[in-house]
Amino acid sequence: MRPRELIFGAIAIALVAGYGALGSQLYASVGPSVLPTAMPTAPRTEVRAPKVPGTLAFAIQGDIFVIRDGLMNGQTAEGRNHQPALSADGRVLLFSRRGQIDGRSRLATGQIVNAQLGFADIVSKPSTGGSETLLVAGLRTRDAAGGFHGVSWYLSPAVSPDGRRLAYIEDDGGGAADLVVMDLGTRRRTPLSLGADLADAAWSPDGRSIVTTSYNTEEPGLVIWAADRRGSGQRLTNLPEGDAYRATFSPDGKRLVYTLRTGARNDIHLFEIASGRDIALTADGRSWNGVMSPDGRWVAFLREQGGVIDLYAMELGDAPGGGPSKPAIKLTKGQGIDGSSRPAWSE
Repeated sequence: MRPRELIFGAIAIALVAGYGALGSQLYASVGPSVLPTAMPTAPRTEVRAPKVPGTLAFAIQGDIFVIRDGLMNGQTAEGRNHQPALSADGRVLLFSRRGQIDGRSRLATGQIVNAQLGFADIVSKPSTGGSETLLVAGLRTRDAAGGFHGVSWYLSPAVSPDGRRLAYIEDDGGGAADLVVMDLGTRRRTPLSLGADLADAAWSPDGRSIVTTSYNTEEPGLVIWAADRRGSGQRLTNLPEGDAYRATFSPDGKRLVYTLRTGARNDIHLFEIASGRDIALTADGRSWNGVMSPDGRWVAFLREQGGVIDLYAMELGDAPGGGPSKPAIKLTKGQGIDGSSRPAWSE
């Protein structure tokens, strides 16, 4: 049974109404299942952090934080935000925000029950703070009389390198999670898949391709899609044995940084697309959700120690050539990073 099916089953039991889309925000949780030994406290004021190049965005306990120039700042405060993304120039922050509304749901037996219907919006704002813009509304329609609202989960936002298109995963509760590309000027939406089970969209640097995690088979894997052509997904078949998930492209587009799960171990890997050469960047079994810096010299990732997840950054050094990388630097101090949200790194 796939991770998504396990979570959907648990949610159906817990909520009775069985609105499966609530699980779609979680189904890509192939990474470690970690419960902190004590609930950490998220910072509510600006705090210092080790200085790394560019801008890093990540989630802590349902809110989005940004590290820039050695300072960490919170950009949201609702406790319902996850899956951050950044524009190529680092000026625009995007994320998915969970919401819910009281309504009604029809069970498979035909019975109608009262339910809290979950959904997720995609929101953008300046990465330095400012007004928010609702890009895609998860509450699609309201049925004031009957309570059968139209809701969807819009997840894993990723803006194209030229800033003109938005890729995301759409789950309307019907059992599929499809890849969609939206023109930000015209708001025209183009589905690239139909009836798929996808997560974790990320653009190539040239804007021609999008990589996703696929759960269409028993084992999670990576699929690369042509960004302008429906049904173009090609699954990578020459990866090491295990569950490959949450990939991002290197700045030159020649490699993928991804997580490989083997048994209960999760580690960051670097995959050369043309040659199929694969290099393990970590070997501790507790590292996942890697992203490469804009200059291609660093990788940021999550690592769990003692039941607490922190954000780390590591200079690659000679690792792409098979040599050693440099020791990882801890960027956060036990604030309790959201382990299911991949960080984003931009200029």
